[in-house]
Amino acid sequence: MSERAELVELFRQLGPDAPTACTGWTTADLAAHLYVRERRPDAGPGVVVGGPLAAHTERVMASVLRVHTYDDVVARVAAGPPLLWRPLDEQVNHFEYFVHHEDVRRVNGGAPRDLPAEQEAAIWSRLRRSLRMALRRARGIQVEVVAENGGRAVVGGRGPTVRITGPVGDILLYTFNRKDIAAVELTGDDEAVASLREARLGL
Repeated sequence: MSERAELVELFRQLGPDAPTACTGWTTADLAAHLYVRERRPDAGPGVVVGGPLAAHTERVMASVLRVHTYDDVVARVAAGPPLLWRPLDEQVNHFEYFVHHEDVRRVNGGAPRDLPAEQEAAIWSRLRRSLRMALRRARGIQVEVVAENGGRAVVGGRGPTVRITGPVGDILLYTFNRKDIAAVELTGDDEAVASLREARLGL
């Protein structure tokens, strides 16, 4: 997976102490998160659900960084998921690695990328199906999503409308609550725009 390989290269270039767009996490923390997500099923629920289970996940991540060197953790991320999960790697991890790649790139001086058309199409195809879930906390408004590659979707029922416009990769970042690094434009009803800005988005 190119996103995995490129993120691993960044991890190695930047070292363990570089900032990321994940609040409070360094590159070491993010690498540990990816390691735990794929290789510690006991800590997986805390990654997805959060809440009380997240405390266990955080303890496991801290343990990983105590037991293994940063380089070793990054090498295990580079190796990909365990054999059993490899047939599902692209399906399960494309969004995860794209978003985390940008979490590292953009905070460390990287500009938005011009993605290949086939990657944009693949992202849009999956994103369109997940928009209702990603935007579920933006209540009482209608959200129109317009991607520069020609994709368009409307989420929500009645209510004032806000339009998200931008490259499909940046729309993905915005709907994953990376609002500070996503190069999108919000237009429409002022209250709807404010409501979307304040809502916690993501799956």
